[in-house]
Amino acid sequence: MLIFMDKIGEKVEERRAKHITENYVRFQFTSKRKRMSTIIHNCGQTEHNYDRRVHMKGAAEIVLDECKYYLNEQG
Repeated sequence: MLIFMDKIGEKVEERRAKHITENYVRFQFTSKRKRMSTIIHNCGQTEHNYDRRVHMKGAAEIVLDECKYYLNEQG
């Protein structure tokens, strides 16, 4: 992902500085949880007045089970 961002001209360090503050929260991957999560700040206000977003990666069935809403090919 970092190589791709570099190729399209994204300034990775500037993005990190803007969205991942010094006191960011990261839940490391464990085999028990089967996922990892990072809370990103300053993502812009949403309809519910949140400026944070959770980025999660791991086993698809685990990640989707944790989501209240998500977008798929049908929207």
